[in-house]
Amino acid sequence: MELHELKNTWTVLDEQLKKNETLNKQIIQEMLQKKSSRSLNKLINTSFINLIVWLLGIPISIWGYHLPRFENFLFPKILFVTIFVTAILMVIWSCYQLRNLMKIDFSKSVKDNMRSVNTYAIMLKKEKIAIYFGFAPIYYTLGILSYYELGADFSYWTFLVVAFIVGVAMTYWTYKRIYDTNIQAIKKCLDELNELNEE
Repeated sequence: MELHELKNTWTVLDEQLKKNETLNKQIIQEMLQKKSSRSLNKLINTSFINLIVWLLGIPISIWGYHLPRFENFLFPKILFVTIFVTAILMVIWSCYQLRNLMKIDFSKSVKDNMRSVNTYAIMLKKEKIAIYFGFAPIYYTLGILSYYELGADFSYWTFLVVAFIVGVAMTYWTYKRIYDTNIQAIKKCLDELNELNEE
């Protein structure tokens, strides 16, 4: 009789432990999904702000190109044309990035989400290279040539140098603090979710 009661008690305890383990697993999954969602929302919001900024760049570049004071100057016009082309390209690129981010759904397959995050990370890497080794040198060179052609005084040259340094520093900070940090946070959560599912 005692052996039978002991077996029943052990069965009840075992079932309770399994229930607790399942419940704990669900709680951890929910916590990881919420953490990932916060990081994803930060990436989406930042990408959306970038899209708006580049959209604003289109009318501003058109307005700058048609300013009467630049009518007889070559390099300021080239600068505004470059801004216009860059803005259009970056609007398309930002839409493509947002579309990729919107595919991420933490209630779906971890594997699919990881693929989307990795694709986005590769896109950002290409974007960084394009900005640091393409756009930044081009804009800075055109800025120097425009200032030289316009005969800008020393204060304007100082402003150009400071603006360039601040722009590069802010761009680096944004990529490091917002993009890289949140991508790594999502990847870490997805890895942990994958480990939970394999248990």
